[in-house]
Amino acid sequence: MNNIHVLDEQTAAKIAAGEVIERPAGVLKELLENAVDAGATTVRIDVEGAGKTLIRINDNGCGMNADDLRACVLRHATSKIKQFSDLEQLHTFGFRGEALYSVAAVSHMTLTSCAGEGEGTRLELHGGNIVSQSPAPAIKGTTVEIRDLFFNTPARLKFLKSDSYERACLLKVIEESALANWAVAYRVYINGREVYNLPAQTDSAPQAVRQRARAILGEEVADSLIYKQFDQMGLELFITPNEKLVNVRDMQYIFINRRPIDCKTIQQAIYKAYQNARPKDRHPAFLVYMNVQPGDFDVNIHPQKREVRFTNENQLFGFILHAAGETIFSHTQPVQADIAPDISLPTPAQPAAAHLFTPTAPVATSVSAHPATVGKPSPDASWHHPWENKTPATLRETVAPSCPVTTPVQPAPPLPAQTAKKPATDNPADATPSWFVGPYHYLGQLQRTYLVFENPLGLVLIDQHAAQERVLFEHYLDAFEQRKVTVQKLLFPLHVDLPVSNVETLLSWAPWLQTAGFEIAAFSPKTVLVHTRPHMIRFKEDDLKEFIVSLAQLVGDPTKSTETLKRKMVALLACKKAIKAHDAISAAEAEALLENMKKCKDGMHCPHGRPCVAQLPLQNIGKLFGR
Repeated sequence: MNNIHVLDEQTAAKIAAGEVIERPAGVLKELLENAVDAGATTVRIDVEGAGKTLIRINDNGCGMNADDLRACVLRHATSKIKQFSDLEQLHTFGFRGEALYSVAAVSHMTLTSCAGEGEGTRLELHGGNIVSQSPAPAIKGTTVEIRDLFFNTPARLKFLKSDSYERACLLKVIEESALANWAVAYRVYINGREVYNLPAQTDSAPQAVRQRARAILGEEVADSLIYKQFDQMGLELFITPNEKLVNVRDMQYIFINRRPIDCKTIQQAIYKAYQNARPKDRHPAFLVYMNVQPGDFDVNIHPQKREVRFTNENQLFGFILHAAGETIFSHTQPVQADIAPDISLPTPAQPAAAHLFTPTAPVATSVSAHPATVGKPSPDASWHHPWENKTPATLRETVAPSCPVTTPVQPAPPLPAQTAKKPATDNPADATPSWFVGPYHYLGQLQRTYLVFENPLGLVLIDQHAAQERVLFEHYLDAFEQRKVTVQKLLFPLHVDLPVSNVETLLSWAPWLQTAGFEIAAFSPKTVLVHTRPHMIRFKEDDLKEFIVSLAQLVGDPTKSTETLKRKMVALLACKKAIKAHDAISAAEAEALLENMKKCKDGMHCPHGRPCVAQLPLQNIGKLFGR
């Protein structure tokens, strides 16, 4: 049996650092919290080498004298509390007294501070040991400089991800801090280049938060946020209405007493508030600000203080659910489209519900035909895409999100063996799927969203958007998998503005995206240049910009499977290019779509899993009339 022994101070310090500091972003988070707790109104951040070479934070806070400066790097040294009971009245970010101690243990650290009276002090530490102390200029505030992070823990360095990803994590921490503390000015430099210059916001909360959000989340998302204030828990809620949902979960922020946290209870309550009004592939963007008594929640359940636990989770869930629902649906506007049908009450001469159904001929509102511009297989292949790029620009701007909000329909039930068509050939590609029971006769559109067919079993409803999503998804995916992606160089590079952290994340995937036909490069901290696109994806300029913005939110962690990303990217391409709800199409286009669905590997579901086809059997129709 091994003898028990006490670890030496350096080993214990490195282990403690591993618990508190997972990556450079963890260091930055701790230092930013200290700066804000010190009363800073201006913070400058310099980062080099994705945080491994340098992280420097300069603030104009209260500063420290020489004695406090030496004490702040000792373990369990803090100005926040004196005894355990103080935790229940704590209104600052930190309290453990381990941040500077832990960071110093795995870096070369220089601390410079002045409390505003007399000269300042500079302290240098290597691996947690003080190597020098010297006078410094009498400038009130504190500068913390971290160099060569993890220089003495090479295993930790080895497990860090790409520089682009680590920079994205650093920027995410800065963005969270800036959204939480809008009265503080932030200037951020990455490798000597300014990426953020966020002036302090002195307006009231709604205006100040929205202005800060415009700089970080982008104008479109920030301007769509609905604001509502509640007395309980000091809740201030900024949230997107159901017609302005986004593609990813990245734009969701929760702040408790200005601390950015992760809280599944709050997140799930907000999602629940949307009920059936949210398509599965769309997500709310939101900013939640709450002021809660320190004794009512526990932030000490996670080393990085990201997760919290509330004393009454059920009460919190119910309150957030009610508040979010009241905010969302009190501002929901009906979807309007330039070519949307008139849904006013019918006149006496007009049969009830006649306005909801467009007969096969003629189509009530025609859409001007343009040549198909998306690349298709060779001419002898029977792949049809007759309405590519036929939707007017005004429609795309006013129609609801690409996955329409509709009442769920039942997918077509399994068909009896005797009614299913048998393959006429041994070639699986020519096999007729079990759900396809012809002949089909096209009847028209229902609310210009569902295609209505008659077949020997009864009525068939097809969700036109979901169906074409599936057709395009399989077509694009097949091209990518067979490496048949022909690249087209853009005449002029396309400039796409993004949040800074999204730029870094997108660039971390740049080599892989080039293999998919998208050559993307940095232009500025907030802008990327798109030089090429796949030839078969002929987006208009605005549509291509929208796709790149969505892609930047989608890609995420570069360690994830490229296969997963490929399918998500292709699904996003298909969703962006597919016909939308409320688009009018001709009988020929509807029949071509049905024929393309027949050739799909899974013609019954869109890439996101929603059903495309529903069969209403004749016997069920007869029951409606008592037959």
